[in-house]
Amino acid sequence: MRVPPQRLLICFLGCTAALIGAVLLLRVTEHPWLLPSFGGSCVILFGMPRGIMAQPRSFLGGHLLSSLVGLLFHQGHLAFGGPVELWAAAAVGAGLALMMATRTIHSPAGANPLVVFAEDAGWNFLLSPLLPGLAVLFAVAWATNNLPRPWGVGPWPRFLAQRARDVAPSAQSLGGPP
Repeated sequence: MRVPPQRLLICFLGCTAALIGAVLLLRVTEHPWLLPSFGGSCVILFGMPRGIMAQPRSFLGGHLLSSLVGLLFHQGHLAFGGPVELWAAAAVGAGLALMMATRTIHSPAGANPLVVFAEDAGWNFLLSPLLPGLAVLFAVAWATNNLPRPWGVGPWPRFLAQRARDVAPSAQSLGGPP
């Protein structure tokens, strides 16, 4: 099945606008850089907007929970020591388990604990870059994904089939019996 050119354009513009908007907002914060996981989030939010991982609950919840777990494990490493690689790996595993338990799996968010460890981030990581970036990506995804249809109505191939049925004239619209 081919992706309609209009959909490709919407995905391209939405993804680009979201990341540029996040960069502009983050320039005025303590951490003027994008989280690498935001690139993966854009692929899901704009390329597969009807998928489970693209839903607001998964996108926002996954990033928040995984980042919190990363910060907690990072604090554990600072307090108790030990191999940083083990703490970082355990943080990703615990983040995944928590996302699964709360039904908020968003695969790009699994990278956030690794960023926390790589950047030696503190609790301010939540205020910048996480929350401003999430806010911009969410706002642009909400606007972009609601242009053709309300966001969160199942996989996009089914959406296209439903749209074709909506556009096809019914017997009643052609003057026939209902």
